[in-house]
Amino acid sequence: MITALDVFWVTVAVLILGLGFWLQWAPLRSDRPKDRPADWSGLGPFLLSHRTIRRKPGRGTAHLLAFWGVLVPLTVVILAQFRLVLPLTLANFLSLLLDLLGFLALGGTVYFLQQRLRSGDTGGPRRSLPPLFILAFILLTGFLAEGTRLRLDPPEALWASPVGWLASALVPGSPLFLQLLIRSHFFAVLLLTALLPFTFFRHLAAASLNVVYRNQGPRGALNPARLADSAPGARTVRDLTWKQLLEAEACVSCGRCDAACPASLSGKPLFPRKIMSAIWNQMGRSRFQTPDRVPLLEETISADEIWACTTCLACVEQCPVFVEPVDKILELRRYRVMGRGEIPREAVALIRNLELYGDVYGRGAAHRSDWIFDRELPRSAPGASPIPLLLWTGCAVAFHPRIGEVGRALLEILQAGGQPFGMLGPEEACCGDPVRRLGEESLFLDLARKNLETFRRYQVREIVTLCPHCYHTLKHEYPRVAAEFSEGYGPLPRVFHAAEYVLDLLAERRLEFAYPYEKRIALHDPCYLGRINGVLDPPRKLLRSLPGVRLMELERNGRNGFCCGGGGGRMWLIERQGRRINHLRAEEVIRTGAEVLATACPYCLTMLEDGVQAVSAAPPRVVDLLELVARSLTPPSRGERGSEGP
Repeated sequence: MITALDVFWVTVAVLILGLGFWLQWAPLRSDRPKDRPADWSGLGPFLLSHRTIRRKPGRGTAHLLAFWGVLVPLTVVILAQFRLVLPLTLANFLSLLLDLLGFLALGGTVYFLQQRLRSGDTGGPRRSLPPLFILAFILLTGFLAEGTRLRLDPPEALWASPVGWLASALVPGSPLFLQLLIRSHFFAVLLLTALLPFTFFRHLAAASLNVVYRNQGPRGALNPARLADSAPGARTVRDLTWKQLLEAEACVSCGRCDAACPASLSGKPLFPRKIMSAIWNQMGRSRFQTPDRVPLLEETISADEIWACTTCLACVEQCPVFVEPVDKILELRRYRVMGRGEIPREAVALIRNLELYGDVYGRGAAHRSDWIFDRELPRSAPGASPIPLLLWTGCAVAFHPRIGEVGRALLEILQAGGQPFGMLGPEEACCGDPVRRLGEESLFLDLARKNLETFRRYQVREIVTLCPHCYHTLKHEYPRVAAEFSEGYGPLPRVFHAAEYVLDLLAERRLEFAYPYEKRIALHDPCYLGRINGVLDPPRKLLRSLPGVRLMELERNGRNGFCCGGGGGRMWLIERQGRRINHLRAEEVIRTGAEVLATACPYCLTMLEDGVQAVSAAPPRVVDLLELVARSLTPPSRGERGSEGP
């Protein structure tokens, strides 16, 4: 039992623990709005199962063993202070459980120690070495103390303490040595408790809080920038929200984000872990600085790093503790673009086109319906009737010749299904996704408010689009714009990706496939459709429903799919460093031996067509899955693209 002096030392350790967290987390106590509601219900299952951590079996299992091996004995020690009396058999089984858990925890700790010692990253994983050594010391002294006790007073049931029995062969049967081990064990526990806020182990608290305040809304949806600020975006860590700073504290530097990041894998200078580490370091440097002395984030995060990001959210998908590096990168872009007027020179024409013409290609509203050629289709006009279902064309369908073919395939499908719809024609403007991802928030808001007003005027109730970027922006980001800048807007339209909508038509038996397409088809999941919005099954179900199709999965597919390299505004930027991301993906496609590569995104279609032609002398045909659907509805014409497939 602990003495009054022990209680004093425990109190001191707990006070240091609380004061340490108060000092270390001073940057988190900001007056910025708490934009994330707490969800405590998810913390228990997360801690007990380590579901996201166990995606990496080795490290995840070691972490789980260390967690349980510390939690259960600590709970038993606390309960033992209440002098509970247990039946002998139950006490023996509890002793066996504690012995085994402690041994497994020691194994997990040793695993992490050797992993950290082998790591060359002195600023990341090696920060955890001191507390890991203390934890290993606590576990070892605990077993040695148990072994000494068994040496002095052997119990009848040795099976209840197998590890202690093995340790008894290594220690003398000395009462003095036993007391030395017990006191060393006790004070090591207090030392680890007191040092917790000042070591890497404080991520235990930060990661748990980050689980509680994890993003419960749409993944990848951005909040509007604070345009009223003198310099929107993040110039220093004090321009980030408390939640963004909490994520920097929660980051465990495991490197899973780097292993999934297409920019990192293609040899570019961006490493999401380094971004989070830089923010964490700046938090430490700015803790007690006056506002004019706070270090700038650009001192440790370069322009090449932030412009390499494709915003594919592969890093977010892989993070075991729900850290989101992408929104910090976009805050850095916002500051550079709106606060300092710095933007990659290739993007200047894009912004000018949107400002003057309302589309990314600079063609103008008068030409937005040219892609339909001479088809007789409904077009909106002032005073026209409401449009219950709006076909949102987007800039690519309207102005890119190759993507226009996909748009016409969607028209054929809707007409074959007898689905009435309308279009905005010259009244449609770009959704604003490219410039928002490039950091130009004010232009995005102008475009969004213009489109929202058009939706309201035509009483649009549903929207279907074939572009995942338009889909994501219209579905998840326009509602935030409407809530903040358009009071009394009313109900927003429901938004569907074309794959979802066409699958519904098929389920209602409004479409019938008559013409087979006997090819080996690999499916590329667009990041903004699959990983970010979870639309994974509709493309697969559509392809499997086509006669003759043999669907193949790429090595990296679904939520773990690999980016084409076009997101985050990268479609309009030049890759000057490392390899081209679309080439890496194209090589993966070539290795499958697929005859056709299907996707469901204009960006992916463009990037992967270029990619496969660059890396293969006999590249597979790259198509949008809507083209395959349309081809199966109507006979392929000789001499046209459909004669050999779309």
